[in-house]
Amino acid sequence: MEEVSFVGGSRVGWVNASWPLAKLTASAHQLRLSGFGTYEFTEQDVVSFEHYGFIPVLASGIRIIHNRTDYPAKIVFWCMGSRTSVLEKIRAVGFRPLGTDVPRSQGFAIRWSVAILATLLWNVLFFADHWLKPLEAHPLLGPFALLALLTVFAISSALPRSVALQHVVLEPGHSIGEIKPFLRLLQIVTGFLSVGLVASLLFTHI
Repeated sequence: MEEVSFVGGSRVGWVNASWPLAKLTASAHQLRLSGFGTYEFTEQDVVSFEHYGFIPVLASGIRIIHNRTDYPAKIVFWCMGSRTSVLEKIRAVGFRPLGTDVPRSQGFAIRWSVAILATLLWNVLFFADHWLKPLEAHPLLGPFALLALLTVFAISSALPRSVALQHVVLEPGHSIGEIKPFLRLLQIVTGFLSVGLVASLLFTHI
């Protein structure tokens, strides 16, 4: 089956990935964007394509207007070359948007009460080491900061798998798929920071 592919960047929901962290692949009946996760579309899933951004090279993209409510509404592929050329090559392999638009739940996917509580707990834990011990005596982040990082890592890992947790965190009418890219980014960032902080704490006690 003939297909074309392009390397570039992407924006999926709130998460932006620069070149060359994303790949767009098209064949006659499927469009696939991979980067922080993989997003696949049939011709019936795609309503249309539109130009997105206006700064050549830095912000020149193609937005995929789609009707999959389990994906973030905003999905953009950042092109390194001509986006017109990219669209022409997608059409050349036979992919045609045939989908119809569907209504979506508007607004923030996460409950504001949950977001505010999480922010407060994060700040309390992250700065507890400095409140309990002066900064001059303890320049490195300590166990409370590590607890904050591990808590975020655990919740972002459990949320896609736990329906009960999703009911607590998500606003009614919203899907976990809308925030999956953000959760993956949280896992990566907090995972690396946790490993680095553990190594720092162990090194200071050697």
